[in-house]
Amino acid sequence: MKRSIQLFFSVIALAVIFFSGGAWAAYPDKPIRMVVAYPAGGSTDVIARLLATKLSERLKQSVVVENKPGASGMIGSEFVSTAPADGYTIMFTAADTHSLNPHVYTKIRYDAKKDFSPVGLVGFLTMALIVNPSKPSQDVTQFLNAVKGKPGTFSFASWGAGSSSQVAMEMFKGAAGGNIDMIHVPFQGAAPAITAVMGGQVDSMMVPMTLAEPNHRAGKVKLVGVASPKRLSWASDLPTLAEQGVPLDGRLWLGVVAPAKVPADIVTLLNREINAVLADPSVKETMIKNGLDPAFGTVQEYTTFLDVEYERWGKTIRGANIRLDQ
Repeated sequence: MKRSIQLFFSVIALAVIFFSGGAWAAYPDKPIRMVVAYPAGGSTDVIARLLATKLSERLKQSVVVENKPGASGMIGSEFVSTAPADGYTIMFTAADTHSLNPHVYTKIRYDAKKDFSPVGLVGFLTMALIVNPSKPSQDVTQFLNAVKGKPGTFSFASWGAGSSSQVAMEMFKGAAGGNIDMIHVPFQGAAPAITAVMGGQVDSMMVPMTLAEPNHRAGKVKLVGVASPKRLSWASDLPTLAEQGVPLDGRLWLGVVAPAKVPADIVTLLNREINAVLADPSVKETMIKNGLDPAFGTVQEYTTFLDVEYERWGKTIRGANIRLDQ
């Protein structure tokens, strides 16, 4: 009798191990939805689709990009935060949704730290300080001397109040010693903002290198400095702000997250496959052409990184008193 009971429980235990292990071993056994909280066609969307294509090849299962733009990325973020934690809904996102929005918006409907499982870092979009060519801007020192010489007269554009463009300029002002009085002029998008700088309606702007570098080469703007710790491999002739005495890391991260409580083995699998995709030379080349520097690591490294970025951007936002209702 005792032996029969032991045998019964052994069979039950094996069944549990078999069915639970088999379920995760089968992942993914249906298409994965990759939500992008920005419009189709932008640089974030382009990289997301490249990643989705390569992941589909490696996972032998479709990874389908679904754009859910609006409200500075908050619509897509909220959607993912409430999706089933089964690994079949993931999100390709950027610093704005998880490092900036929680500090900027008073009516945000997701918790960036509690409602998501970090999956993997993908890369960095580097910002640069550009100035209208008619303004004193041969280097950072000359630009700052001009700004400080006429407080409250120099202006800077952004692609919206509370955007990473505005906050990056606030970071620059802090890194340059603070007490820098400039007028913020927000626009509806990056294109009209940089057009205003080129036309001289606004004096300066923090803008992604994808827009800064070609317009600098064309003589339409003056690129004063790149907001990265070191020079970029694909623009090595352009100096950083740091080497000119303003130690600013104004890079915006891009990465993948999933709803909170996705099983750890699924998160680990996705992280491993994302890292493998990013190690592909053809993927690296495409990313660099789109102004994105590839970067990857473990789930734990990414989790720690997100915590640091959350506090880093939040400190600047609180210091500049940037708060908006949405």
